[in-house]
Amino acid sequence: MSVEQTLIYDKKIHPKIVNALIRKGITDEELIQVLFSPTVENLIPPRGLPGMDSALKEILKYTGKPGQILVWGHDDVDGVSSVAIMIETLKILEATPLYYIPRKDEDGHRLNRKGVDYAADKGVKLIITVDTGMGSVEEVEYARSKGIDVIITDHHEIPEQVPDALVINPKLGGGYPYLSGSGVAFKVAWGLLGTKLGYSINDIIREHPQLVVFAALGTLADKVPVFAENKAIVDMGRELLNRYSFVFAKAYQNITGQEATLDNLIPVLASGDTYGEKHESVELLISDDEIVAEELVKKLVEKSEKWNREVSNILNRVLKDIRRVRKYILVDLRDVDPKYIGYIASRVRDRFKVPAIVISRNKEGMVIGEIRMPYGYNALDLLESVSYLLEDYGGHKQAAGFTMDERNLSEFVDELEYYFSEFEPRENLEEYFDIVIDERSLEDKLFHDLDQLRKLGVNFKILYEGRLGELQSRLFNIPVIDPQQMLSLYSADTLVRVIMETMEEGFRIEEVIPL
Repeated sequence: MSVEQTLIYDKKIHPKIVNALIRKGITDEELIQVLFSPTVENLIPPRGLPGMDSALKEILKYTGKPGQILVWGHDDVDGVSSVAIMIETLKILEATPLYYIPRKDEDGHRLNRKGVDYAADKGVKLIITVDTGMGSVEEVEYARSKGIDVIITDHHEIPEQVPDALVINPKLGGGYPYLSGSGVAFKVAWGLLGTKLGYSINDIIREHPQLVVFAALGTLADKVPVFAENKAIVDMGRELLNRYSFVFAKAYQNITGQEATLDNLIPVLASGDTYGEKHESVELLISDDEIVAEELVKKLVEKSEKWNREVSNILNRVLKDIRRVRKYILVDLRDVDPKYIGYIASRVRDRFKVPAIVISRNKEGMVIGEIRMPYGYNALDLLESVSYLLEDYGGHKQAAGFTMDERNLSEFVDELEYYFSEFEPRENLEEYFDIVIDERSLEDKLFHDLDQLRKLGVNFKILYEGRLGELQSRLFNIPVIDPQQMLSLYSADTLVRVIMETMEEGFRIEEVIPL
């Protein structure tokens, strides 16, 4: 029986939703199982990912040799959590790994020569990337010229040219395609512990629960869809954080007086700075010294509070300066620290519902940019169209970053203008929305199934066109999030276009536009 048949005839899911689920990556029986029963016991085993067996064998060759493995991470909470997972796992296997996390605003979004030279000077023979590496074609060749093998574990989009290395990426198949970088790292860790020590998933939960908590932190922080395998990881991570006493969690509680939750920890970890071979947030997560952990928490909390104050001031200035909204918004913050621009881009996109590109400059005078796209746009497609102007770029469809020489900025602006003048995101509604409905397709079964699946963490972006009252009647017994009371602005007979999204808390109303 095909996946479509299983969902329709066995799970009794409405056909419109079935098509959306398949587009969201529910493409085999194992994923159907974890979708409807999101527990760690239903996680797809590591060897479902292509290349996993070869990667595990290669890593285990080096675990008995001191200092020969370096874990290369990405400078965000998902990357930090991924590094912590891999470092802890390799230590369990009696390795003595190093790690390296470059500053993304100075060193880009991939491997770089400076870090590879650092690894070579330390006698490293194997680099394992986590949450990064898919675009590192030349850098992998450079590492190999230094006698260093590279294994890439990542979850970002697959580029046209993949590095000549062992690659573990769920977007190549074999599992849930929306795992975070830390989710992928956890699968590798599970594979290593299972192969070397015979650990099952329950053994890991019992003996090394921090690995699941780290994966949950990265998954939530990276804003990947939290359903199926991701929901299983996050739910178990929350449970384990409550059940066990971790040094980093106890230090957080001692310093702040607040309970350490995944949501509380993420902004603190996001404030950590990297110094290449050391990252403050990694050091906090892997510390077994409560005094050291408390000092780190204190420093990170102060940085987080300062960051919040400064970013609020910057955002207020930016919003005041935006007087005309076109098909996109470009904001040049010039000398503002690049660490703020991702947040500013997200808030501008959310406020004006159009693509937001925010740029600044790093210490070397290079243009650093962050792009945040509304649903239906593809930031990587945009960056690929101007790649000849860029030094480096990477990310996801909805969120990406880039580095560029200042001399290319004028041409970059021209290319943006051309790209968005030609781009029509709503030509194919199924690319922009998961489900498109009108009065004829307003079925009770459809809304019942949407309501059940949103409780399992599945988010659907929905477009409805028709009379407002017909939609209101279907939403009567369903939790609705409508703080601006948009559903009450017009009479029941008004023809409207309604954009809404299903969330675990209910149906969130984003726009109601009279036709």
